[in-house]
Amino acid sequence: MAPPARPGQTALYQFFDHAGQLLYVGITDDPKTRWARHQKYAATTWWPRASRVSVDWVTGRDAAAVAELRAIRTRAPLYNSGGSPSRLREQAPGERPCPMVNMQRFHEATGGGFRPPGRPWRNMDQAVAETLAGDVAAGQLGRGDQLPSVAELVNRFGVSADTMRRALRRLIVAGQVERRGAGSGTRYFVASS
Repeated sequence: MAPPARPGQTALYQFFDHAGQLLYVGITDDPKTRWARHQKYAATTWWPRASRVSVDWVTGRDAAAVAELRAIRTRAPLYNSGGSPSRLREQAPGERPCPMVNMQRFHEATGGGFRPPGRPWRNMDQAVAETLAGDVAAGQLGRGDQLPSVAELVNRFGVSADTMRRALRRLIVAGQVERRGAGSGTRYFVASS
């Protein structure tokens, strides 16, 4: 059960599995809402493995963000991607690379992700959108077919729900996907024309 929000404070939380392995580190002003999102979007990855959570309340979101980044970079949680130590820069003392399981899934699902041969840098949402468009072109998704739910796509690609929604917006603007419904009833379909 998530602790209640504390006005003026931000929760720094860490989820562990039964063996004590750190799964995920995050911050939030509203643990109940944030953890409900984790339960939905990490349902096939780390959420079912979580057996214990620790929560430290920090005054000020900026201070909490610094503590979160430090925890990610020194504790190497299995499922954090953002903030993980990069091979593109020198690591600070005490840092060690995160396993970045979500980033590995992203690369597997998009065929390498950011830098395809002969192409410039791509954002994650662009890589996801191009992969889904490729699924349509290859006949894996037909005209008028309903796409998997946002939660299923999040789990397939190892990205956040916000990144997935940006990818779907790209496909809508390009006329490749249609959005039907609103709120929790929103569904996405391959454009029929």
